[in-house]
Amino acid sequence: MTAAPIQASAMDHDWPTVVAAMAGLIFSTGTLTIYSFGVFVHPLHAEFGWNRTQLGGAVAMSQFGLAVALPFWGSLVDRFGPRPIMLVSIVTMSVLVASLAFLTDHLWHLYLIFAGIPFLAAGTSPLGYSATLVRRFERHLGLALGLATMGVGLGASILPPLAQALINAYGWRHAYALIGLITFLVGLPAILVATRHTRGPVVRQVGTVRLPALPAMRTPTFLLMCAIFLLLGVTTVGVLAQLVPMMIDRGFAPTAAAGIAALTGLSALVSRGGIGWVLDRVQAPRVIAVVALLACVAFLLLAFSGGRPLSYLAVVLLGGAIGAEVNFIAFLTRRHFAQALFGRLYGIEFGIYLIGGGIGPLLLGVSFDHLGGYRPSLLLFTVLAALTAAIALRIPKNSILHA
Repeated sequence: MTAAPIQASAMDHDWPTVVAAMAGLIFSTGTLTIYSFGVFVHPLHAEFGWNRTQLGGAVAMSQFGLAVALPFWGSLVDRFGPRPIMLVSIVTMSVLVASLAFLTDHLWHLYLIFAGIPFLAAGTSPLGYSATLVRRFERHLGLALGLATMGVGLGASILPPLAQALINAYGWRHAYALIGLITFLVGLPAILVATRHTRGPVVRQVGTVRLPALPAMRTPTFLLMCAIFLLLGVTTVGVLAQLVPMMIDRGFAPTAAAGIAALTGLSALVSRGGIGWVLDRVQAPRVIAVVALLACVAFLLLAFSGGRPLSYLAVVLLGGAIGAEVNFIAFLTRRHFAQALFGRLYGIEFGIYLIGGGIGPLLLGVSFDHLGGYRPSLLLFTVLAALTAAIALRIPKNSILHA
């Protein structure tokens, strides 16, 4: 069964879908397993004795789980449409997050839940919401994606202080139970509104076969995009996952360090909307190159500056880079490849990005535990971000391939 064709007059004007997607992405897989996790690092270490490398492994499991699952979930979105996939995901994710209240002292238990959240609920990642938006917007696609993914920035700014407040009031176990409940209460209505016009798969001409993804995956454009997203994942997600303990090591109190993480979210919030607007007007590869170079500056500031003003500046720059990444994946995929391929290609690209995001926290954890601090890994990330900028400039101009 396929969805009804979209009227031309409805294209580029479905702003309720954008608002609903923004609300849903506040409590998405990434915000729940990455952005808020730093607040739980010290309580988990205090109760179970797990070190930074071990705790960073939970974020890695989350990233790897989503990376493995996304191509499969993207294929389901292409075949059945976003709505049924997202509804199953929100129920599963809410239950799994709440189940962390019963976490035992076995490290594999933490890893299992953090892998299971994205693996079993990938429809609540930006995949589902982006698949909806690319079917409702064309001329203002960059702006729509940017505004919607501001929800991730809102999540990054809201969840750390919210989690810290819940921990202070009720303890970390009850905090996870309450976050799971809030996730369901916000996510379910957001999905129902966002997908009200896109309940089925993309309409294709009668008698045509399902468009294969392999030819598109073999193109130089797709391979360059994958390289960019891998490097962005390693560098920006890696620092983000260790940001709260990094700030505590710099002398910030835990509550203040959570506020620093919230500042990253606010920066990402502004970046997503602003860069979305820019993408509709400036060639995407140039925008990616600028963002990657700003990330270089952030890493150098974190590596060599200890003062609070420069720490704030580094966090703002880092948030700006993080805020752009999901926009880039969805925007480039839609601009360079056919819409019927979106879910599968987006799933692969986002999965590669998440593999990088899983590697990054591990590199930082190993650097801290075995190399005397975070500086060696931050210098490596600076080089990788500069390489990202160089690769981005090799992507050709927008063109639909394999339509």
